[in-house]
Amino acid sequence: MTPPAQLELELLSHVNATPPRVVASRHLQKHRLRNDVLRRVEYVRRYFPELDGESITVGVTRAASGMAIPGGTRIWLNPSRLSYHTIAHELMHLLQCRDLGIPSGEKACDVFSLARHWTLNDERPSYIRVPRSMLDENGRLNDAQARVVFEVAREAVVQRSHGMRRYLSFFEAELVHRCQRERSLRPILIAPLGAISPR
Repeated sequence: MTPPAQLELELLSHVNATPPRVVASRHLQKHRLRNDVLRRVEYVRRYFPELDGESITVGVTRAASGMAIPGGTRIWLNPSRLSYHTIAHELMHLLQCRDLGIPSGEKACDVFSLARHWTLNDERPSYIRVPRSMLDENGRLNDAQARVVFEVAREAVVQRSHGMRRYLSFFEAELVHRCQRERSLRPILIAPLGAISPR
């Protein structure tokens, strides 16, 4: 059987070969969760068309949930602490420093990655604040909350493109506002049900 690295080299040596979208580092190739990591990275990468035509190398880290070098083509992920949001955040770092209008910084990286697609918003971001009431006991977002975070992140990115300098503060404040509005509507929706008497 041909080793994966040699097979990859043979495929790339063909004249019209398309580079693989995701490549496992030597350390990840030996990891028991390799297939799960690569499957998840492939899923997230579809929302990053700016990386088309590039091979992204995925390595392993235990020091953090993930790491990347802005503008590079390599990310490191912790297979035991993997989430779609972490992958999206690290891929967003790769788009920084490329003249694509994506600002530097961790909070900016959070907001821009949260604005990619709601299905990538599966856990609390590491740098930008999200109201605790939006999270479950494990710090994760359900589908409805993930959609709200996505909508607000998109609004923040649009606001920035129109010259708003405080788009990060806008994101945090708007999420708080929406949570408060949802809480204030909840009793109104429940009250009529309690008023119905059983027959």
